[in-house]
Amino acid sequence: MKYSFLVCSLLCLPVWGDEPSAVSVQKAGVAAVPAKESVWNGMKRLDFTVAGRPALVIVPAKALPGNPWIWRTEFFNAFPMADIELAKRGFHVGYINMENMYGCPDAMKLMDAYHDYMVKEYKLDPKPVLEGLSRGGLFAFNWASLNPGKVAGLYVDAPVCDFKSWPGGKGQGKGSPGDWERLCKVYGLTPEQAMAYKKNPVDTLAPLAKAKVPILAVVGDADDVVPVAENTAVVEKKYKQLGGSIHVIHKPGVGHHPHSLQNPAAIVDFAFKAVGATPPKRVVCIGDSITFGAGTTPAERWSTRLQNALGDKYDVYNLGISATTLQEAGDSPYSKKGNYTIARQIEGDIILLALGTNDSKPQNWKNSAAFSKDYEKMIKELRASNPQAKIYCLLPVPAFPENYGIRDTVIKGEVIPAIKKVARKNKCEVIDLYTPMIGQGAKVPDKVHPNGEGHAIMAEHVYKGITGKRMPK
Repeated sequence: MKYSFLVCSLLCLPVWGDEPSAVSVQKAGVAAVPAKESVWNGMKRLDFTVAGRPALVIVPAKALPGNPWIWRTEFFNAFPMADIELAKRGFHVGYINMENMYGCPDAMKLMDAYHDYMVKEYKLDPKPVLEGLSRGGLFAFNWASLNPGKVAGLYVDAPVCDFKSWPGGKGQGKGSPGDWERLCKVYGLTPEQAMAYKKNPVDTLAPLAKAKVPILAVVGDADDVVPVAENTAVVEKKYKQLGGSIHVIHKPGVGHHPHSLQNPAAIVDFAFKAVGATPPKRVVCIGDSITFGAGTTPAERWSTRLQNALGDKYDVYNLGISATTLQEAGDSPYSKKGNYTIARQIEGDIILLALGTNDSKPQNWKNSAAFSKDYEKMIKELRASNPQAKIYCLLPVPAFPENYGIRDTVIKGEVIPAIKKVARKNKCEVIDLYTPMIGQGAKVPDKVHPNGEGHAIMAEHVYKGITGKRMPK
């Protein structure tokens, strides 16, 4: 999967895109103009006005039963990875522009109007998942605490949970004097009154806990704009004390930006579960250039063929990186790559470990004693991310007989026996890709990387290993 990143500042404005073309929709009491239709990331976008404010909805190609939706409270189109993936999977995405309102009481009235309009006009689920990025946390928490029965869940990202922290800057954070002045004005408070205000999100969690509203928070531990200690950490502690369910994903060394996750699978999973839907099972493919698909087209890769065969109830993630080794002392260890961080963040239901080929190179296999130890370490780390994950150890394909320093004698005689032993010890299943490729040298043009036909054979055996069934034609 590929994701685009839009970097914005804390003060960024909503991104509205090109001027859309008008289409007619039924007017409601709070809507002033007909909706205008355009395209957003391949999906229908409808722009309209609610209570005099610009608003929009993203309409999925095929909505899930009950029309679930995620409601972005600020900065539409900034770091939209989760919104895009949810829309692709049947969620509507909603937004109303409440710029410079900081979750104040008047903003709550706007949110009431928008919610009512979306439920009545578009027949969306009365209980959306609220999404609050940065200052959007003020809107999300405040409206949810006033309307706990109308919220399926809260996904907040580096959220402002106490405006004394931001924009006030009265603690560890930098603050923003201009925003502090505007916030006091829209709340109708003097700075002194704002400091004594007792309706910040950190103060109003009880209704959410009582209604059992789940919360997912994503934070950068090095955030010096909206410090975790003054915001999310306070919410987490209090919400747990109140009996609420909250999960916090920490990004070590990351500041206020970038928001979201490089791969938003955990966010997608949370939203599905919050609305009572079954999320797609996540299949994570960890490997080298063979997994990546070097020498093939994207459509020919075994991971793509596996996705097509498994269908839309599964999401297959190809995280292969060329030249990588299983060994941490290898010349390009997979465990040190960014894709390994992503693999753990995805919290896969099924993990396919397809490493070992590059370990057979002389400069790497001289440290062969560490191979099994490092393999076990990777399995333990992946299980720590998701204890329920089912991990499969894939035996490497043959080399014919060697190239790039990769040697079939080492693969067959040493790497594969080591993998089998680790798999038995750690209760992982083995998928044999070596045996089916014996005698298939014509399908491995450079003696190491299978072509499209070779990947088709690999896909069939991976599919059978996972499902116990033959791959459909």
